[in-house]
Amino acid sequence: MKPIFKILTAAVLATTLTACDDDDIADLIIGDVRVLHASPDAPPVNILFDGDSKIDALDYAESSGFEQIVVGSYRLEVEAIIPGGNATVLTLDPLEIESESRITALAIGKVEGSSLELFPVADSASDPASDEVAVNVVHASPAAGALGNVDVYVTAPGAALENPITLGFKDTADAGAIPAAKYQVRITPSNDAATILFDSGEIDLAPFSGQKLLIAAIDEADQLNPEAPVKLLVASDDTSLNILDTDSKAGARAVHLSPDASTVDVFANNDSNALIPGFSYLDTVPAANDYVALDADDYVFDVAPANTGIGGSVYTSDAVTLEAGMDYSLYAVGYVFTSPAFMLVPDMDDNRSIATQASLKAVHGAAAVGTVDVYVTPAGDFSVADVAFGQAGTPLVPDFEFGKITDYVPVPAGSYDVRIVDQASSTVVINVEGATLSNGDVVTAIAYGPDESDGVPAAPGLLLLTN
Repeated sequence: MKPIFKILTAAVLATTLTACDDDDIADLIIGDVRVLHASPDAPPVNILFDGDSKIDALDYAESSGFEQIVVGSYRLEVEAIIPGGNATVLTLDPLEIESESRITALAIGKVEGSSLELFPVADSASDPASDEVAVNVVHASPAAGALGNVDVYVTAPGAALENPITLGFKDTADAGAIPAAKYQVRITPSNDAATILFDSGEIDLAPFSGQKLLIAAIDEADQLNPEAPVKLLVASDDTSLNILDTDSKAGARAVHLSPDASTVDVFANNDSNALIPGFSYLDTVPAANDYVALDADDYVFDVAPANTGIGGSVYTSDAVTLEAGMDYSLYAVGYVFTSPAFMLVPDMDDNRSIATQASLKAVHGAAAVGTVDVYVTPAGDFSVADVAFGQAGTPLVPDFEFGKITDYVPVPAGSYDVRIVDQASSTVVINVEGATLSNGDVVTAIAYGPDESDGVPAAPGLLLLTN
């Protein structure tokens, strides 16, 4: 793309923008720029133009929407948000903004392997009528790219696979203006129409009538259908949506943290066949770092003593919504016969592995322990006594109440001591030393206990699940 003209040098531009109010900006010659985050293992990013932040905290599979930029030449920088301070990881210099131009910059590739880059993509060259959309397609999936070229079929729903668009990684195809109707997108390996890598099901483009769309095939970075390695990121002028493969499921696992619940069976949606039979204290089902695939739906769970059937249910949950393409953990916490009362606590897990950090989430499932402070410090920096007496700095998670779950916290790779302090007694009730966290790890730290299954209370402990 060649620049039509430039009206300002960088110095003049800075002076002009400083002197302009909102009314003046409308009189400047401008273009539009947006950024799509399509790197599956990169952290959220800030986008800077000539050192000034324009787009903040753009996460994977998101579009910034178009930002108006005065015509000129810019240095576009992608600043990774990483633990301990941000770092510029990509630049596009110069980025030429032309009068009435619409440029999309894709952060594409992966941090691991150093294939990350900024990839500029133009809009479709067609101007859609009011009942049309103009579509440009881009192959931005490293996972699919590793399979070689792919064929993209855009058809009426249920139609035969004909007239594919063949794309390699980073290839684009201008599909032009098409009716704003219902379509189905299917992706196969090139010349292998029998192998469906992705099936969108029915997509209705009518809500986007009169607009230009960029449709990017990107990695499905956290999903339970390994035969569908991609999803679609559909970006309009000011919004975006993710379209998953029609076979995408919700992932679910359960963790038994109730000290007096013994062995139970768990039922879903009044089905007499147990979803989780023989569920015992400290069990993680199906496995510590795995999930069972369930249809996306609302679920009501019943918990009954083992072998008593659903009619023996002693607890019925509220409805829990499980969405396709998302993973969930269901924590059984509390006491059946005393307080705090037994309950099932659902939580959504974001298992996308980020190459620049470990991601740590904490769960307070220790029924006998009240509000705590959670300290996560470099291994060996502080003793247990230092932590108990408040000499280990600020806790990573202060005022942490039973039954609560934190958001993910980005943590640099390293070896750490984890200490949990009971606020009521100012004592360290859980001490784990030398826990290793690596870049890319997604870790759930679960405080549990004490174990009362044999009638003799044991010390609380910490269960670490690394996905």
